[in-house]
Amino acid sequence: MALRASSSRSLGTTSVIGILALFCTMSEFAILTPSIAAFSHHFVGTDITTIMLANSITGIVSVPVSVASGALLPRVGFRRAAIGGILVMTLGGAFPFLLPDITDYGIVIVSRVVVGLGLGVMFPVGNAAIIALCEGEERSRLLGLGITIQFVFNIIYTTVAGYLTELGWNYSFLAYLVGLVPLAAVLAWMPEAKDAVKAAPSHAGADAGEGGRARSAVPPAVAGYALFALAGWTCVVTVQVVTSSVLDWRGLAGPGEAALVINCCGIGTILCGLLFPVLIRWLRGRLFGVAALLIAVGIVPCLLAESPLVYALGVFVLGFAGSAFFTAAQNAAGNIAPPDRVPFVSGVMTSMMNLGPFLAPYVFSASMVALPGLGLDAVFPVLIGLAVVVAVIGLVHPMRALVARRPE
Repeated sequence: MALRASSSRSLGTTSVIGILALFCTMSEFAILTPSIAAFSHHFVGTDITTIMLANSITGIVSVPVSVASGALLPRVGFRRAAIGGILVMTLGGAFPFLLPDITDYGIVIVSRVVVGLGLGVMFPVGNAAIIALCEGEERSRLLGLGITIQFVFNIIYTTVAGYLTELGWNYSFLAYLVGLVPLAAVLAWMPEAKDAVKAAPSHAGADAGEGGRARSAVPPAVAGYALFALAGWTCVVTVQVVTSSVLDWRGLAGPGEAALVINCCGIGTILCGLLFPVLIRWLRGRLFGVAALLIAVGIVPCLLAESPLVYALGVFVLGFAGSAFFTAAQNAAGNIAPPDRVPFVSGVMTSMMNLGPFLAPYVFSASMVALPGLGLDAVFPVLIGLAVVVAVIGLVHPMRALVARRPE
């Protein structure tokens, strides 16, 4: 029962800092969000869907990499995956800054593919380490703090990128270099969790694993939580991805102001992360339904806004509700996952966060085809409908695994 002893012990302060430093780099996928309109102006003749592909391709590349990374963490090591992934993501994302005169948008897309590879390698590490090393209230608190820190840095990344874009379209890529700061904390204090995972006992219903050692089966409910997480997070990131284009189309804001509006999503997420343990105590399994309903409520001001302030209010609500929904899904999956399958389950769940940005531009394009009379606004009623469906399911069928204990 070595895992049990390890997981029940509170982590030291420096170990917590080392783990939470990983979350500082998890929003690098959002760096280009406030620059999309500027890219459209620089790469004249490039279709808007192709422009958005640079933002979304990071997500689809990172999905299989996240799943593979989560499965291999016990063998590769948590620290090694974190350090290597951050380096690849940071340096691969920054290099287009050196190419200000390019007219081939494919180079930007290649850069974002490299970002996706690095992101996929490191993305599961933080949540997997928390779930493997912590239990109960401490786990909920650190998962909430993790997503809070992630979106504190989302604000930093998008603000820096938005205002750097005012200097030139390629300057936004310099925002990736911010990731070198949390990397130093990871190098200094990130604890290694692979021994705790390897020490996990076998369970009934296990499959044959490495070297004949039995591996526990992943509960089918994890797939359900992954799909719920994908639905909720796709609503959040789709609004983020289209914000700069919608505000520019409506004549409400430029890149810098759009970055500030987008950052209101991060502020909502930060507040939610701080309150997440309280939300679980109050709402328990009904948190899924309530959070999904708030996602729908948050999208309404974005549809109707005639000023950046009203749009920002909707984005704030959306950030609060979306982060509550996704963090709850991760927590529920961690609660029912056998300890030795925690890294794999973490990879599956975090891949949903990465898949959302890939789907966003296609949801956007499909919405304009389905509702051509609304122009760029067509995406908002579609997202409201999706959120309402998820809310009804969540309210009718409370998710009991959110307050369940992980199998011993």
